[in-house]
Amino acid sequence: MNRHNNNSKANLTRESLRRRHKPFYKKKFFIISLILVIILIIGILIFWKTNTSNNDTHTTQPSHKIEKVRPKKETKSKKTTKKKPTKKQKAQKVEKEPTSKEQKSDNNTEQKKEPAKDSQQKAQTNQIKNAGTYNDLTYDTDWYTFKISNQIKLIKDANGDPALLVKYNYTNKTQNNEVPQKVQNTAIMIKQDGQQLNPTSATGDYTTIINNSNTGQVQPGKNFDGALIVKVKNTDSEITMYFKNIQTNEWLDTTQPLKLK
Repeated sequence: MNRHNNNSKANLTRESLRRRHKPFYKKKFFIISLILVIILIIGILIFWKTNTSNNDTHTTQPSHKIEKVRPKKETKSKKTTKKKPTKKQKAQKVEKEPTSKEQKSDNNTEQKKEPAKDSQQKAQTNQIKNAGTYNDLTYDTDWYTFKISNQIKLIKDANGDPALLVKYNYTNKTQNNEVPQKVQNTAIMIKQDGQQLNPTSATGDYTTIINNSNTGQVQPGKNFDGALIVKVKNTDSEITMYFKNIQTNEWLDTTQPLKLK
């Protein structure tokens, strides 16, 4: 037997002898079994934690019991009893009444009062002799004279669009300072192809005269050389100026045609 064992040991290689003499914790069987045990322990721990967490969630969920709510008793509003006014309060009311009447009378007097300028204008409208005439490039009324010059030309406005510039001489016949633009806006209308042309802004050398015409005031009995500018939609069509009757606010029958070419 010993000879057989010796012969078998002699036939083994060094690698097989090394494997045979390995300690048990370095052998494959032990390592595999250890890994399986660790995996089993981890699985048990995970299962235990999930069960405990589910139990906790079930316990923390609120109950869905239905509770009956008793209707609240309606609180009746207490009737407020009006206190009778005392003698002193009655006396105070009697004293306050004349002041309110005085205020009403003051309001009536204020409503009856009118500004001096408005009253003058009303008096002027009632005494108008020349409500509006147009002849030979001159638009004349009792309030002003608006004489159109021969300097009517096509120019470019501030936006570079075609515009019509009309120079004029304005005479103030009233007793107050007046702005020539007021006449342009209220008593003169310029149309082309049946549509009213709108004012526009000037540029270059015409800026000063247009700004002075729009903002400057003319004293009573004084003259002013001004100009108006409107935006033109068509540089070929004829333009027509209309003038108003200052008493009836209707347009005069006489108009001024303006040919652009």
